[in-house]
Amino acid sequence: MNEKDVILLLQHYRHDLMNHLQIIHGYLSMNKTDRVESKVQESLEYYNEERKLMHLQGTLLTLWVIQFSSYYNDFRLTYQIHTENKKIMQSDEQLVRICNRVISLISQMHAGMELFEVHLLLEETEIPEFLRVKLSIDGNFINKEEVIDKLNNMEVDFQMSTENTKDGIVCIFTIPCEI
Repeated sequence: MNEKDVILLLQHYRHDLMNHLQIIHGYLSMNKTDRVESKVQESLEYYNEERKLMHLQGTLLTLWVIQFSSYYNDFRLTYQIHTENKKIMQSDEQLVRICNRVISLISQMHAGMELFEVHLLLEETEIPEFLRVKLSIDGNFINKEEVIDKLNNMEVDFQMSTENTKDGIVCIFTIPCEI
């Protein structure tokens, strides 16, 4: 990442933060304190998730999450980290590679006018040295069965299973982590 990329990332990040603050300011000016409380709580939850993401020490994953909306116009990303004191440095590159490949495949196989909701979940497993990754993609697929078939046949670094859900697709795999 060069200096221009860092500045663009910071500008994007600042823009998002200013949008949140302007919404809160607008609610305050209209004396809608219930909405202010809700928006402040939402912001606190967002930044707490971001803190947990950064504590994973997955540099590439953190950058991928922060830059996601810049790369994928037809996708919106949310994420949750349900673990503490785990590090993913050894799996960081492979994790981002798999996530990119899944999103790219779906991006290539849709009409381009559809908005997909992506949710990334990292959670603990029964084995302390591993984390479970769930990548849920909800949206209107042209041919969901074909997408699932291609995902199941995709060569990835970790064994991945794909599930058909009512609203979309879920890809599940485990990655090694450090405690």
